[in-house]
Amino acid sequence: MKRLFSGIACAGALLLSGCTGLSFTVDTLLNAPKLTEEQSEIHQALIERVGSNITLKYPKNGENRSAFVIADIDEEPTEEALVFYEYSANSGKDGLRVNVLDKDDDGKWYSVKELAGGGTDIDRVLISAVGDSNDTDVLVGYQNLTSTEKNLEIYRYKNGEFDRIAADTYSVMEPLDINGDGHNEIVTISKTLNPDTGSVITAASLLRTQAGEITKDAGIPMCDNVTDYVQSKAGNIEQGRGAIFVDALNADGNLQTEIVYYRYSKLQNPMQQSPEKLLPMSTRPAGYYCTDIDNDSVIEIPTTSAMIGYENAVPEEMLYMTSWSVYKDFYDLKEKFSGYYSISDGYFFAFPKRWNSSVTVKKDQESGELVFYKYTGDINTSTAEILRIGVSAKTKTERYIADGYEIVGSKGQLDYIVKLPLDKREKLIPTIDEVSNNLYITD
Repeated sequence: MKRLFSGIACAGALLLSGCTGLSFTVDTLLNAPKLTEEQSEIHQALIERVGSNITLKYPKNGENRSAFVIADIDEEPTEEALVFYEYSANSGKDGLRVNVLDKDDDGKWYSVKELAGGGTDIDRVLISAVGDSNDTDVLVGYQNLTSTEKNLEIYRYKNGEFDRIAADTYSVMEPLDINGDGHNEIVTISKTLNPDTGSVITAASLLRTQAGEITKDAGIPMCDNVTDYVQSKAGNIEQGRGAIFVDALNADGNLQTEIVYYRYSKLQNPMQQSPEKLLPMSTRPAGYYCTDIDNDSVIEIPTTSAMIGYENAVPEEMLYMTSWSVYKDFYDLKEKFSGYYSISDGYFFAFPKRWNSSVTVKKDQESGELVFYKYTGDINTSTAEILRIGVSAKTKTERYIADGYEIVGSKGQLDYIVKLPLDKREKLIPTIDEVSNNLYITD
């Protein structure tokens, strides 16, 4: 095991790959986010300590997206606050800062300590014990304009002291209880340069606390055809084992998924162990990300093929059939369901089994709806409509209902609506319950 020391984050790292995002700071917004009463109190206490020439900085990814992260990070029952900011150009101070604030005996916020951050922007902030430690740690991922590999710094607030206790680099970072011991571990994927060969090594590693120290194991290799990691998601494989699903762009510009889970006392990556079999089964066009389609905590991996009738279509007119598969021990992907996936409208409709190769789809260019037709051997002559699906703003749904549509799902301010033919003699026409059960609204 390798101990992680503060200040060694960049040693040996070749900064090649990572995710990029929009810069999100107060000075770049037309209207700054309105602070809550508690955030205003924290902000005022911060200004009293460091001055008013600061700009708040907001994490780009993860669950904590505020410049104010309020959580219990020490052994006391009350909460503390972490604030991320940078000094204005005329302040004479450079760089991003993190400041921890606490409450005194009168319940008033005060600044405990300011530390310099490890980058120019914040990727994500995690509040989590690392392994079986009783301490709650603060993990902050930083980004730099000059590199795509991110810097990880781990802080601990204990006995009134706020300190940086470890550092590392990463392209991917996810917390989960991957080994089933009841405690969260941190899985990172990072690129390093082999000083002997000059080649780049990409490995998935486990961060955890052992004997009071944060350690990092030797790691396992990732696939060597990856140019960029674009999404990671924690979930389960079908056996209920925790895993990280990583969507990556390969050298051909397509997406592929790698799975990292824990077995036989170490991490495993079946896609790297059996690439000839599994990578072709998990490769698809960009934009098709793995997700938990049916909310059963098991992550599904998509693949695509031409929708029936579109086998010879030009790319701009192509419509795809999307199949979703789950990982099965040992080295296998099993299809769970297939149908039409609308990335732009955020839903997937699983084809009933009786449809087989008897149904195709077209887009209604006027309404934007997806229309399902009985396939007659030619996409142009297939005109017997059996279902149409649309997405409507809630404020406009009533007029659709008056025209014979029914609501089968909702998300935020959107309703998912369907219309079935009045003549139900065609056996391919689904029931409204069948449509409701087969329609999955995605993240």
